[in-house]
Formats: sequence, structure tokens, C-alpha cells
Amino acid sequence: MDSENPTWSDIKSITMTRDDYFAEFKEKAEIKSNFESYTLKMKIIGEIRTLLKIHDEHLKILAIGAGWCKDCTSNIPKLIKIADSLPSERVQLRLLYGIRVNPYRKSGEPIWSKEHSPPEAFDPKFMVTKIPMIYFFNKAGKFLGKIIENPTEYPTIEECILSFLKEHS
Repeated sequence: MDSENPTWSDIKSITMTRDDYFAEFKEKAEIKSNFESYTLKMKIIGEIRTLLKIHDEHLKILAIGAGWCKDCTSNIPKLIKIADSLPSERVQLRLLYGIRVNPYRKSGEPIWSKEHSPPEAFDPKFMVTKIPMIYFFNKAGKFLGKIIENPTEYPTIEECILSFLKEHS
């Protein structure tokens, strides 16, 4: 595994639970709507459940984002619904919100505000370039993969998760 990749223990900031997230953003109707309207890919969810059980594995997920981000508003509720559909004893989801853009940055400077964003936004292991950044780790806390903004290699978050698990099984 590449030493530049984050590990679960590299997370230093206080994170939110799914319930904290929904309480924090209860005024944003699109978050609730995105959660409720998302149709899980149950065949893929079943394959993820099977892999976790067969390999006695756990899936640890960190999503870094912000309330102002449209992609976060779209993808984080889907991610929560996916995590909710998996065995709670095998999945841990942490949400790290509060990323803020530095509107006064000069060319070549980091996009994120150092004074107002969590330190993970600047940790070279996390390489937060866009949000949401969704990181996946195994039971031992080793990095499995990440999704930047939206799934790109596969059409859904579920398929990305399945791919990460298969690759590291």
C-alpha cells in the first residue's frame, strides 16, 4: 500500500454521525429528498454484505464535505442510505464537514481556508482537491480507495464500494 495514502487513524477532527448530519442540515429539503428518493442497488448491496461476511471484514468510511456543496448534498445522503443498508456491526461512517473555500487565495495557494477548514483538508495524505471526497478503509484502517465528487469508474457509489472490496479481498 502506498505510504502517501491516509489511514483511519489519520483522522484527527471531530466528525458527525448520520444523525448529526441530518440534524445539522434539517433545513435543506434536498438532503432529505435525496436520501428518501435514492433507490439502492440491492444486488450490489447483497454482494457487499457477502464480501464483508466471508472475509470477516469491516468497512470504514470518511466523507469530507461542506453544506454549501451541491455534489455533497447529492451524494452524502446516498452514501448514508447505503451505509444504513449494510450490517451496522460491519460499517462505520464518519462525516467531516466544514470545508470552506479561501476566496482570497492567490494562484498556487490551497483552495481551502486554513482558518476555517479541518486540518485533514491540508494533510497531504488526504489530498482534498474537490468535495465530497469519500474515503474507504478496511477493518485494520488501511486505505481501500476513494471517490472524488462523484463516482467515475462505476455508475454508482455501491459499485465503487464493491470494487474496492473485491480489489483488496
